[in-house]
Amino acid sequence: MAAANIDLNSYEFLMDPYGIYQELRERPEPYWLPNQSRRGGAWLFTRYDDVVTILKEARLSRSLLREPPDQPTTPFERSMLYQDPPAHTRLRGLASKAFASSRIKEHEPRIAAIAIELIGRIEKRGSADFVADFAVPLSSTVIAEMLGVPPSDQVLFGAWSQRVATHIDSVRASSEIAAAATLAFQELSEYFGRLIGARRKHPQDDLISALVTARDQHDQLSEDELLGSCMLLLMAGTETTIRLVGNGLLTLLRSPVQLAQLRKDAALMASAVEEILRFESPVQRAGFRVARERIEIGAATVEGGQMITAVIGAANRDATHFPDPERFDVRRDPNRHLAFGSGIHFCLGAVLARAEGRIGLSEVLRRLPDICLLDELPDWSPNTMFRGLKSMPVRM
Repeated sequence: MAAANIDLNSYEFLMDPYGIYQELRERPEPYWLPNQSRRGGAWLFTRYDDVVTILKEARLSRSLLREPPDQPTTPFERSMLYQDPPAHTRLRGLASKAFASSRIKEHEPRIAAIAIELIGRIEKRGSADFVADFAVPLSSTVIAEMLGVPPSDQVLFGAWSQRVATHIDSVRASSEIAAAATLAFQELSEYFGRLIGARRKHPQDDLISALVTARDQHDQLSEDELLGSCMLLLMAGTETTIRLVGNGLLTLLRSPVQLAQLRKDAALMASAVEEILRFESPVQRAGFRVARERIEIGAATVEGGQMITAVIGAANRDATHFPDPERFDVRRDPNRHLAFGSGIHFCLGAVLARAEGRIGLSEVLRRLPDICLLDELPDWSPNTMFRGLKSMPVRM
């Protein structure tokens, strides 16, 4: 497939985008990707240095993405994901305490307990869909407990999160996907609305109660921002982790030499997780941004009002920063990947995702020493923004 005719909807691209990424990095200018927005398309930047510049550039806006700008927004679009400073700074500050390293450290025994329980279930059956039976319930349960969602409702989170994630991938979004996402937003809004009401009457030691307090007692966010923050935290706590864990096991099982090193030295798991994040980045493209004015990025000029995106999956295989980038190496050092972004929109759930990836995969390899793939052909989800598996049949 020639870069000049890139088709992000193609089966070939979904199966293996990295050859196309290499072609795009070698082009003298970014690639213009047409779309149906009023801006007509977006520039795709793929080189590491350019991607870092974009992720940190204050003259690129997330809030200008709304089309038209005066259109009423959903609560999700009131979350920090779609805001610029100072609103972004205020909203991120409210949520960041819950995802601090010290707080996540306190959750690690519980993460391990959830992983062990899930492994016990699939071990008894002898085979499983690793995504549906382990990666999804691990991440959904952990974030649901942090938010304060009752156990009986946690099963709902996976479906809601996946429908929203598919919609965010605007390259492939169809009218059916948009309709499903709209319904998911509505259901999420109604659900969190009920839960927020319950926490107002009976506060608990959970994240939703803390946000309600910030809303009601300190007037630090609006009601829509409160709802949007709950929705975003669900996304931040599930989508990256599901893909990290699923992509991680797939990559390890397809890399027997590296897997043997990891089995021999379990202390390598933290490094292995970083390499998984680089090699099969769960987030392949950062969210679109709009240039407030004319900007020079690398050798390219972006005009004011144009839309751009940073292709993280391509930057993480840029040979100018990663020697032999197509080689998966659990000992890679240094490994300054961009899987969680950079700048003010650096992934809020990065510490949590790393902990779940490290603990979850460690328990799987330790307790399921004979786990193997039942299908060598990966079943990649039809999503070009998030790279992950729809399913992964395994045998113990």
